[in-house]
Amino acid sequence: MKKVFLIPVVAGLLLIQSCNRNEDPPGTAVKASFSISGFELPSPTTITFINTSQNATAYTWSFGDGSTSAEFNPTHSYNTNGSYLLKLKVTGPGGTDSVCKLVAIEAPPAVNRSAFSYLAEKCTGTPVAFSFKTINPLSTNTVWDFGNGIINVSRDPIIQFVLPGDYTIKYSSQINGVRDTVTRIIQIF
Repeated sequence: MKKVFLIPVVAGLLLIQSCNRNEDPPGTAVKASFSISGFELPSPTTITFINTSQNATAYTWSFGDGSTSAEFNPTHSYNTNGSYLLKLKVTGPGGTDSVCKLVAIEAPPAVNRSAFSYLAEKCTGTPVAFSFKTINPLSTNTVWDFGNGIINVSRDPIIQFVLPGDYTIKYSSQINGVRDTVTRIIQIF
């Protein structure tokens, strides 16, 4: 009698355990991720996209200017200055995922003018990290005022904004002994 009782209990436990399992094997979740290089140069510039996605087999890139690619690590040329939404959608056995970043590419600065470009690590939401890049190679003694109480003297700082809003970015540098300042407003949603 005891053996007959144990068989249904063991079978029931195995059935319950199999129902609670995750359908995806561990480590197969798809994660979209990328970084870029080349946005520190003025337009026209070619940006290299470095795909760091996980468990993906197909890639759809949107470069924010109407161009797309399905390559793993594409490059894309931007001939004019402006802000561009960079999007990557990845697909794999564990599903799909996407990520969006915002890049601002600056026009070539005049010899005696300060200029900067930036990359936001996501398009919406806070907190969000921004990488700022000095464009003019002649710029020295840089000073950044990020409009949130943070002052920074690094040439190419990385700053995190924790609240949504409009931030007035004031960037100044010395070029050939003369200080020049440029101001931009960045909206964070």
